[in-house]
Amino acid sequence: MPDTEESKLRFKPKARIIRTIGDQLISGPEAAVIELVKNAYDADANFVEIRFSPPLQPGEGRISIADDGHGMSLDDIRLKWMEPATASKVKNRRSPTKDRKMMGSKGIGRFAAAKLGAKMALTSTFQTKEGNAAVLIPELDWSIFSDDVYLSDIAIDYLVQAVDEPTGTTIEIIELHEEWTKERLTKLYNELRRLLSPFSASHEKSEDFCVYLDLSDYDNSSAGFDPEDIFAQADPDLPDSPYRGHGRRVHPFPLLSTCDYELSGTLAADGSFEGSFTIHRAGRGAETITIPGAGIKRSESAGNVGVQLYLFDREADALKSNMKAAGMGDLSATEARRLLDSISGVAIYREGFRVRPYGDPENDWLALDSRRVQDPSLRVGHNQIAGYLKIGSEQDSNLFERSSREGFEDNAAFQNLARLTKRLLAEVVEPKRFDFREKAGISRSRSSSFAELKELSELKRVRKLISLLEPKQREQAERIIDKESQRLSLRVDAMRERQRVLEAQSSLGAILAEVLHEGSPEATFIRKSADRMNVMLKTFLTGDDSGKSKAREFFSQRIPQMKASGDKLAELFRVLRPLAGGKRRQPTLFYPIKTIKDALAIFESHQVEVKIETTAKGMEFLGNSEDLSTAMVNIMGNAVHWLEATGIEEPCIQITLSRSDDGGHVFIEDNGPGVREEFRERIFEVGFTLKDGGTGLGLNIAREALARSGGKLKFHPEHMDGALFEIEFPVGPEH
Repeated sequence: MPDTEESKLRFKPKARIIRTIGDQLISGPEAAVIELVKNAYDADANFVEIRFSPPLQPGEGRISIADDGHGMSLDDIRLKWMEPATASKVKNRRSPTKDRKMMGSKGIGRFAAAKLGAKMALTSTFQTKEGNAAVLIPELDWSIFSDDVYLSDIAIDYLVQAVDEPTGTTIEIIELHEEWTKERLTKLYNELRRLLSPFSASHEKSEDFCVYLDLSDYDNSSAGFDPEDIFAQADPDLPDSPYRGHGRRVHPFPLLSTCDYELSGTLAADGSFEGSFTIHRAGRGAETITIPGAGIKRSESAGNVGVQLYLFDREADALKSNMKAAGMGDLSATEARRLLDSISGVAIYREGFRVRPYGDPENDWLALDSRRVQDPSLRVGHNQIAGYLKIGSEQDSNLFERSSREGFEDNAAFQNLARLTKRLLAEVVEPKRFDFREKAGISRSRSSSFAELKELSELKRVRKLISLLEPKQREQAERIIDKESQRLSLRVDAMRERQRVLEAQSSLGAILAEVLHEGSPEATFIRKSADRMNVMLKTFLTGDDSGKSKAREFFSQRIPQMKASGDKLAELFRVLRPLAGGKRRQPTLFYPIKTIKDALAIFESHQVEVKIETTAKGMEFLGNSEDLSTAMVNIMGNAVHWLEATGIEEPCIQITLSRSDDGGHVFIEDNGPGVREEFRERIFEVGFTLKDGGTGLGLNIAREALARSGGKLKFHPEHMDGALFEIEFPVGPEH
């Protein structure tokens, strides 16, 4: 053994790592084709042709992917193409001729060819000072990368020769791995259509890049189907196109601007939105929409995002009319719904190309369907929206594609993009759509309050009618009506009591997160302390003097800390007890200040300043304190949510108590975004909510809880800065 050894280790990758890149990091054959199409775009090509030559059975057939880009020189192939995970596109983010932003950056896209077939041939023609030249790799057998050899030992034959042909690159994949059926070709065609952006904004350079799919070698005898069945009706190609092949041009899916509702605008980096919302079904013009920022850090922001959302009602008449206006012809309701299903979803585009899998009909990345289950009349589902988001580069958006090319990394920027998109739906699209449908008589009517039911149970209109009867008949009818009215009133009271229990439980569920936030750390501390004390107890009883001294010191410190944690839990349970929905007590006198402070304790962990003032010291309310507590928890929960969601710099809630001839008053005022004018009449409706994931129960629960004690809940729309609610409650005698 030598006296000294080299003190460095070096990686020696096996050749099969190339197969790993192609086979495992590329999700499927359709994704592999798309990666090669993107490479053509990066090469400044005007077009790319994808040609299939049957028989397309495993071990047979071929796929040719040809473009008219700038091609690759021998140095390009040696130093870039042959270098896995090369950083060339990371360092040079713009293409040399057309100044396109590079679609690729991982340095693995070309190995998609290994996903498609057993062998590959490459011809790349490039420009030199003396004329054009071509680099030929006659055959690259991917099986050699499966042998137990090192990557550095693999050598590939090539040829360079002068040619009189235009620049470009052709890749031929031979001996295909999988069968290309009609279904798979249709899927590829639709993937290519979704890849291309339907937008025609001037800053996007994808308009001068065309994709052609050539199935001209197919016929019924060789394929078992007519290749024309694959293609949708498309516009003819441009007359000045440089393409001279036999392929059919792939056009993006059309923007269905003939929709029922449309949201268009821009999400800024801080989460604010500027744009417009149009209800086409009502024949209305565009309404300007402005939403304040959400306090998002730049490092966690997806940057500026273009938003275009088209939404549809799926009633048969409306959907058929929209499809006909879009030039789809006279479709049946089933055909119209099937067409909408095929293009539904919210896609994400970067530099004119879709990022897979966002926008796939089966990819509900915003979880719209799970939101809709909770309230189908308010929420829109995945199959009711065909939307598009336009994002910037990785550096501008903090959105990084996974190596598998299947979506973005699940980082803070992506989570904020999803959250803000759902916020647009929850705060703009869904409530405005619901309001229109309700007023137009399309959706279900709202639920009645118990006060309205109680009034209806008195049968006042029926009593007016029987006053027209003869005295003897009128007397008999009045007895029957009195009896039935009393039965209805008792039934309403029973329903109201049942509702009270359910509302209390709903309120308790709404603050469960707060309970876990407050109580879980204390409970964990007590449990861990008990475990530690159990160990130290043995030392205290049987250890030496030094051990006993340390144990005594530990106990003297830890026991007061455990008591403090226990006191916090006990206080938390005491505060929650009125919300548990137990048996209702008779109305009593109580101090509202104490009840309000107990309710506020639930929200102590939030960074929201709460101020309490009173002009009626010693005032007592008359009723059930749990009704006031339930109302305060729901009103405060709303205020805290919107103060945090909108990123108000100095969030504050002002609570003021006063007394008048009408009773006691509690004013709850915040400096948040307030309630927009068009929603003010609906905030107490069951199910109406602007929160993403909200239940739309909070304010209704608060109002009904107060009504059980003879109280009222009012909203003051004239208040301009934030939201102002007022609780009016019966009071006891003045002292």
